[in-house]
Amino acid sequence: MRFRRLWPWAALPLLSLCAVPAWSQEKAARVLTLDEAMAIARNQGRTVILARGRIEEARARQAQAGRRFLENPVLEATGGYRRAGAGFFDFDATVTQGLYAGRRRAARVAGAQAALERTEAELSEARRLLLRDVWVTFARILVAQDRVALLTKNGQAVDALLAAIERRYQAGEGTALELNRARVAAANARVEESEAEATASTALTGLKGLLGLKESIEIQGDLALGPPLKLETLLAGIGHRPDLQALAAEVREAEAEILLGQALTRPDVGVRGGLAREEGADIVRAGIVLTLPVHDRGRETLAVGEARATALHQALAVAEGAADTEVRGRYSVLTRQLAAVQELEHTALPALEDNESLAGKSFEAGEISLGELLLIRREIVETRLAYLDRLLDATLTRFELETAAGVLQ
Repeated sequence: MRFRRLWPWAALPLLSLCAVPAWSQEKAARVLTLDEAMAIARNQGRTVILARGRIEEARARQAQAGRRFLENPVLEATGGYRRAGAGFFDFDATVTQGLYAGRRRAARVAGAQAALERTEAELSEARRLLLRDVWVTFARILVAQDRVALLTKNGQAVDALLAAIERRYQAGEGTALELNRARVAAANARVEESEAEATASTALTGLKGLLGLKESIEIQGDLALGPPLKLETLLAGIGHRPDLQALAAEVREAEAEILLGQALTRPDVGVRGGLAREEGADIVRAGIVLTLPVHDRGRETLAVGEARATALHQALAVAEGAADTEVRGRYSVLTRQLAAVQELEHTALPALEDNESLAGKSFEAGEISLGELLLIRREIVETRLAYLDRLLDATLTRFELETAAGVLQ
């Protein structure tokens, strides 16, 4: 914040004595580059942490699905005393263990593997979306800081002009109208600067939230717009998009469910062994247990799997088509936005410095009025702000293009 009224010189020593302890207690802000911010997002983002936890859950289920015995053995025992003759104590103990049928085991293992691949793809998708948000927010902060610098410089120029107009007015060489117009221009410049500072602060707070940081941060970097990747390269990378890979893994899950439903149409096999004693004689028994698929033939599992697989196949095809359309569309938009940025860089921006200097000299020489000078300066500021806006638009479009093409991982 700038002050046009100077503090009395006598207060400066006191001010410095009061300020030094406060400054010494402040911690230096953490400086982040784009690469550092992206590294933090890859490892510490809230959505990334949650997705990583789901991978561990899926791995635990996969390990369980690969076990040969899922059901616990069943022990049945009965006994009693027989009073006939000399009397006997009879008993009968049986252990039954269901076997994990090969087709069912293969189906469950395939489903668990597909579920693990889906959660891994979901982790990559969560990371991709978080990186995109961090990338976009970082770019917005950079542009907001450039806007603050531009508007601060403009405010200083307007303040200097206001001081000159006030001196002319006090000398009787200016009019009240000129003085009022200069004051309005200075007030508007301060308002624009404050709004730009608020926008930059808001974006910085948003970046801290995305990264999960509590300490104060500053960012370093610039927006360097190079030529985009070739369209053919971008289209070829669509298949690597994590969201599409997650859908493909869901398709495999549904197909594994179909295999399980088909396996349920066959009898389930188990083994049984037992030991008994009857009238003093020991009896050892062994046998096979068959669970006949009479009432439950896996119809529900099969029907659900088939319906799910059909829907997921269609969703995957639509998503792939939408991704192709999105990449082509954003590539076309980016081409036009880059052309607009280059036009401003090569044609408009080089002339602004000359126009600002010439306008100031012409006003001092009395060749143009104050209103014309303010109008020229406003055009200069608006053109520079428009350049920053076009640069940001092109940068964001490029981010979205590379995200849609699966380049950002």
